[in-house]
Amino acid sequence: MFPVPEGIVLADEARTARRRFYPVTILFTAYSTTVLVSAFVFHPGYALAYLALGVMAWTLLEYLVHRFILHGPFPDGPGFFKHRAHTFFDTMHADHHQRPWDGMYINGYLDSVPFAALFVAVSFLLTPYYKAPVLVAGLLQSYVLEEWIHYSVHFCRFRSRYFQYIRFHHWYHHSPRGAAQGFGLTSGLWDRISGTRIPPRRPAGGRQRESDPQDELWRRPLADSRR
Repeated sequence: MFPVPEGIVLADEARTARRRFYPVTILFTAYSTTVLVSAFVFHPGYALAYLALGVMAWTLLEYLVHRFILHGPFPDGPGFFKHRAHTFFDTMHADHHQRPWDGMYINGYLDSVPFAALFVAVSFLLTPYYKAPVLVAGLLQSYVLEEWIHYSVHFCRFRSRYFQYIRFHHWYHHSPRGAAQGFGLTSGLWDRISGTRIPPRRPAGGRQRESDPQDELWRRPLADSRR
């Protein structure tokens, strides 16, 4: 369904995607580890509660951003902010849908760091380190996990039940019939709640399940999932 152009090597695209996201992974994980270790040592009850809240909040934020911002209409027009919104949101995610094999458009990049820094600064201003900063750690680490899941969906083929589920879920979203469905990137929870759930995979002819939308892509050489 998503043929890779001649001359494109998926292993190279996967390497590009990984290298772009390594700095963010290191920065966000370093912050989260520092805050979470301190909080769980001295205030484990608060730490657990705020971490769980941050993770749950991310599942909703992930859905809302993907549906209403990355897929939202941001037409170009006069004015700095309107033009920047168009060039940043519309082109960025549209390129990912048009070129789902392109490692430049798989993961986030350093442009997420200023937003994270703002969240961190505000959290420390509002509460002690074991409350809001822990919630932000949950958000940031969930973002890192979501981005690596997204990378894996595009470049790896693990056999776990969860991975099979989320890979079909995301590639259905990439298909022509699924552009308005399947906005969750790590689960279909909020798609179920909000009415954008993808159709269930039904057996074909009473025996085999519906074909995988990504099968055409996987007929070509893959990036090594161990790298």
